[in-house]
Amino acid sequence: MWEELGISSGTAIIVLIALYFIIKWAVKNGVKEAYRDIRGKEEP
Repeated sequence: MWEELGISSGTAIIVLIALYFIIKWAVKNGVKEAYRDIRGKEEP
């Protein structure tokens, strides 16, 4: 599948790992921000 797009398997794995960490970071920050909004900005 990736070869049809001109992407080697190694590159595809690296891109997928990077996307995983970016999404994980974004979700974590979103949850923290929502928690702060609910709690009334008690945390620094």
